Amino acid sequence: MNDFKELILLKNNKLKKVIIFAVKGFRADRCDLRASSLTLFTLLSIVPVMAMAFGIAKGFGFQQILEERVLELFAGQEEIIENVLAFSTNLLEKTQGGLMTLFGLILLFYILIKLIGHIENAFNKIWWIKDDRPFIKKITDYIAISITAGIMVVFSSSVNIFITAYLTKFLSNIQLPGDIINLISLGFKIFPFLPIWILFIFFYIFIPNKKVDIKSALAGGLIAGTIFQIAQMTYLKFQVGVSSYNAIYGSFAALPLFLIWLQASWAIVLFGAEIAFSWENTETLETQDIDYDKISIRLKKLIVLRIVHLCVNRFANKKIPAFDIDISTKMKIPLKIVKVLLAKLVECRILLEVNWENGIGYVPASDIECLTICDVLTAFELRGDDIIRVGGTIEFQALEDSLNDFEKACKNSSGERNLKDI
Repeated sequence: MNDFKELILLKNNKLKKVIIFAVKGFRADRCDLRASSLTLFTLLSIVPVMAMAFGIAKGFGFQQILEERVLELFAGQEEIIENVLAFSTNLLEKTQGGLMTLFGLILLFYILIKLIGHIENAFNKIWWIKDDRPFIKKITDYIAISITAGIMVVFSSSVNIFITAYLTKFLSNIQLPGDIINLISLGFKIFPFLPIWILFIFFYIFIPNKKVDIKSALAGGLIAGTIFQIAQMTYLKFQVGVSSYNAIYGSFAALPLFLIWLQASWAIVLFGAEIAFSWENTETLETQDIDYDKISIRLKKLIVLRIVHLCVNRFANKKIPAFDIDISTKMKIPLKIVKVLLAKLVECRILLEVNWENGIGYVPASDIECLTICDVLTAFELRGDDIIRVGGTIEFQALEDSLNDFEKACKNSSGERNLKDI
């Protein structure tokens, strides 16, 4: 029992830290501006994307179900969504037949890829990923993500409705204790959250250009999905004031509210991504405020050796290259310090940057059979140019000779030790 309480306490402490890191990350990554950018692009692409979705749904015979799910997802925005659906249907009709069909399909796929590409860019920024997917991989992955996400939303919503209707009918015919009735009532209240939870978790797992920990995606999806659903219900309750906008905007009264809702929705999605990232990298973020310039020279050398040793071992064991965030997590060293040292190791040609499917990886730049501790430290210390002319005195020459003798002594003692053998 005590162990269980300690586990709950640890999880609560981690959750508090994660939320604090997520709020800081939301500000640092300028997620408010990214939400505005995604809002604008969503507004520009919503009709073509809906047209493609309904075109596919029509082919499989569940166009009506998809329409119901879309209206459910955008509850409170019925006027806007009905217009969007009408425009989408009109677009589909106009792109039917011959060359126009081909052009329309290319345009629809292009807009879809651009939209998901913007989402991936925002997620990659949050996960500290430099590179997007290669173009061909974008096309295949984005289409797969779009179709799978659509099917999941339709399926989960349909299952939700079926289970709710079945249980309501079943419970009306039997007598159960009050506690069980209360528990089942709580379950009924949770059911509406399921589709949005599933959708958010799916996005956090598959859209970033890296392998995201499933537990982290679950944390982000559950928290962000809950916030989204509560925000939507709150919006519906307070929508009474919409009538006051009619005098100002006339038939466009729903548009400003729809824009505000889109902005808030994307902000919630990005905050959930920050939650997922913070959950995955809590230990790394705890030391993130340490300044590189305040670290001692000796510690810098030690970290450099450890980084190179890690890259050498991965290369020797024929594993994928080491990534900066993996090094940071494994060594429990702030990512910004790891990034600085990796850049210096690349500059002095100890490591090489390689493009990999999950981003930029790092591998040894020379034969690992010959790479020694002394090689790494010498290259690290001699990095840069000797642009200041010093010397010319007996004292300076004596000090330089002593330093050279010291370096030779270090090399002869343990400096010749191969990193691969450690």
